[in-house]
Amino acid sequence: MKDVMLDFETLGTNVNAPVVQIGACYFDRQTGEIGKTLKLNVSLSSMVKGGAKIDGETVEWWLKQSEAARKSITADPKENDLNAFILLNEFLGSAKNIWSHATFDFVILTETLRRLNIKPMFHYKAAKDIRTLTDLAKISLTDQNFIREGVHHDALEDCKFQVKYCVAAFQALRK
Repeated sequence: MKDVMLDFETLGTNVNAPVVQIGACYFDRQTGEIGKTLKLNVSLSSMVKGGAKIDGETVEWWLKQSEAARKSITADPKENDLNAFILLNEFLGSAKNIWSHATFDFVILTETLRRLNIKPMFHYKAAKDIRTLTDLAKISLTDQNFIREGVHHDALEDCKFQVKYCVAAFQALRK
């Protein structure tokens, strides 16, 4: 498998948002089979010490989310920012395609790696955008029967859900 789905849970929406949870999984774009996975909670204090900026509106949004979602991002153990992004970088090292909301997750990924002085093990051309894919395939989450499993706003569970509708988009584009 060379495709990876990536999702961050953050306490901001800008390029310097503090990442509090990382989710990623390799997947087969033909079948939707999930391969290796990664889920890491990240120390907020280490992210802020490293230059990330908390956004009050995002914190208020998180306070309105489910208890399960809030517990997911605050659960121990937590990695410090440097270790978390080294582990993520290594996980992504063999990916040919890194799927995410490219104007959000991938931008935060590359900016955080830059801020932490970590050289990406993946090529910048690996960035692939979920929104563009679903738009080209005319896939709408409201029109389809995509069943949400797991905790909404748990980074790894969100990755698995995104895989489902991206696989449907790949299938629609092959027709």
